[in-house]
Amino acid sequence: MGERDRTAVTAPYRVAAPVECEPGKPSRYVPLTRREERLRRVLRSVPVVLLALAAFVLERPWLIAGALAWGLGVVIVARLHARALNGRLKALAGTLARDGDPSLAARSLEAIVADARGYPGFHCVALLFLGIAKARGGDADGALELLYVVQKAGWLSHRALWMAWLLPWLSQLHAAKNELDLAEQWLEVARTSLPAEKRDVLVSPESLVALRRGKNEEAIATIDAYIGAEDATDPVREHFALLRAFAHERAGHPLPDDAVRPLVKARLASPGRALPIEKWWDEFAAYLDRHAPAT
Repeated sequence: MGERDRTAVTAPYRVAAPVECEPGKPSRYVPLTRREERLRRVLRSVPVVLLALAAFVLERPWLIAGALAWGLGVVIVARLHARALNGRLKALAGTLARDGDPSLAARSLEAIVADARGYPGFHCVALLFLGIAKARGGDADGALELLYVVQKAGWLSHRALWMAWLLPWLSQLHAAKNELDLAEQWLEVARTSLPAEKRDVLVSPESLVALRRGKNEEAIATIDAYIGAEDATDPVREHFALLRAFAHERAGHPLPDDAVRPLVKARLASPGRALPIEKWWDEFAAYLDRHAPAT
């Protein structure tokens, strides 16, 4: 998965987490380098080569069958492990996409991260989803550290599917923390890197950056263009509808309280459903408090 040369696209860095193992950083969070991955491939083939050489030197043709069996066994085991990792990752990706509990997803992803280190593509995808789970759990710094590790490792750089997750999350996490210059730089990288059919993933960072910059009408227009899309799920529509209501209030034409209160109620009833912007933006947190249903 994604084992191609990295892209030449240059990208902004906050404090990019080095891929090299740092003292105290668990090795499961450090993707293999391309040199390490090639070395592992070579080492896996050594027994096959030695058995084949022994067959010729010792004139034991049956050792050739042993070499072939060993090599075939290595390939089968590796593919079965990769298939299992792929199934586990798809299940957890579905959990996150359906707005499942990020803390539960994070615990399962920790196990996958530990199991997948020998498969750099799968490992980086697992780290990506673990970063997203941490972000939705309210740990923006931990999430950014993992996302920068994935970005710097480069294993997913030519995989539009995964970059359509990575780049928007980098942008919107910086925007949530009010690091707007970095948010806009990553947004520009996403605009130039992602194909046209993936541009809808930029709605969240674009609207959040616009809100943070005080461009409320621009945020409203961006959200209005998206929430009417057929492929937008109900939880996603509720999240963006709440941001739209917040933008309307900041723009000086607030929506009726009866329209806002159900959105806030849904938000409070399902923590972790979306990026908890209120943890880093006091104005948004106060807006939620004002419109929270009476207990």
